[in-house]
Amino acid sequence: MKAGLALAALLALAGCAAPRPRAVDPALAAAGAVAAVQSGESVRCRATGGAVHLGGGRFVTAAHVVDGSVQLSRGVCPAGAGPLVLAVAGSPAPARLVRAGQDRIDRGIGQRYLGGEDVALLRPARALPRLGAAALCPALPPPGTPALLVTPRRSLRTRILAPVADPDARFGAYLEIPERLMPGESGGAVFEAGSGCLAGLVSHRDEGPGPARTRLVPAPVIARFLAAIVGP
Repeated sequence: MKAGLALAALLALAGCAAPRPRAVDPALAAAGAVAAVQSGESVRCRATGGAVHLGGGRFVTAAHVVDGSVQLSRGVCPAGAGPLVLAVAGSPAPARLVRAGQDRIDRGIGQRYLGGEDVALLRPARALPRLGAAALCPALPPPGTPALLVTPRRSLRTRILAPVADPDARFGAYLEIPERLMPGESGGAVFEAGSGCLAGLVSHRDEGPGPARTRLVPAPVIARFLAAIVGP
């Protein structure tokens, strides 16, 4: 009888033991590398988006957010992109543009970037609050890979679709996610759910017919862009 009571007591204590900590979600952990970026002096000339910290004070974003093309398209912003600002947790810092992809605007087609490099590298002029660092995925993810979209506006579970090549090979190829791009989300991150690596940067909305699609600059394209930069 006493043995039975002792066993019951042990089982009760086991049931009260502290629960095991939940495993860290790699994509949610990587989301801490996303900051906000802004270009333009006045409200009517302002462009906003996301930027992803790759470590060492290096931030990548969509080139069109910071290269003055948004301002040029509005036709009322003679200063172009003007000052650039990165912000983490509401703390802003001036930033400088190290390099941006080369765009081309064709009548009837619009703006495209050579090699699909709608990418820019920024560095803040002073230290920002502590921020995580994202790692680029080493290769294109298989179609259907679960992912997490992270921008200054939202976080959203999604999946990565197959690459889509531009009809003109000079302008490369993009990945897609089945989501509608919202204002201020260019330059945001899409992380692979399983590993947390950066699969791509939010570039632009697919204007073709059919369901909503947002195009991403793939990680290998970002890596190629960064490899071409010489100096700090």
